[in-house]
Amino acid sequence: SSAASDVYKRQLMDTIQKTKNIIRKVLLVNFFLIANPVLAAPEISFEFIAAELQRAETNPDHSVEILIPAPIDFVFGFLSQRLDEYIADAVAVEFDHADSKTEGEVDIGSIRKITLEDSNFLVQQFLRFDPFSGYAYLTDMERSSLDAPIAYSITTYNLSSPAVNETTLRVSVVYKPTTRLLGFFVRRVFNSAFKRDFENAAQVISSEYEKMKVK
Repeated sequence: SSAASDVYKRQLMDTIQKTKNIIRKVLLVNFFLIANPVLAAPEISFEFIAAELQRAETNPDHSVEILIPAPIDFVFGFLSQRLDEYIADAVAVEFDHADSKTEGEVDIGSIRKITLEDSNFLVQQFLRFDPFSGYAYLTDMERSSLDAPIAYSITTYNLSSPAVNETTLRVSVVYKPTTRLLGFFVRRVFNSAFKRDFENAAQVISSEYEKMKVK
């Protein structure tokens, strides 16, 4: 019947929107040495991660470049450690430095856990950490509780300072959909959300920097 068809369409659109939101969470709260591969899923080898990290730098699945009106050290620290301030539904960020290259500090091997409003969380391992030029991390879906159609993603953040109190940020990502069928859908979500979400993050960072200058 027409009514049943309308209900089905609404349920389908609701499912699609929920999936889009999940992928966007993975995208945002998603860096060639591997200090400790404890987060890597069993089928992901060191060599594969290193190759994917290189691909993120040279031939990513998606990439965006934006200019942020704030100094490079402020932008670097904000992006890497204050995710709960620029991701709307992130409520907490925790770090585990047990396997960090630098004892007690964020570095290669550090683990970052982002808890969301619905109590789901994403677990990430830093693969590169070079203050203030850039960092990279692996988002390991095997260790994360968020159910998303992505097996893993590797994200790189590269920063440069073209002028005083200005930072150029280039974010690149590579990922693997859980199935080939979902690949096209995942790409569409990334394409529509990638630049917009990081532009929103840039606005938050710029605003926080202005507030800091007033203090």
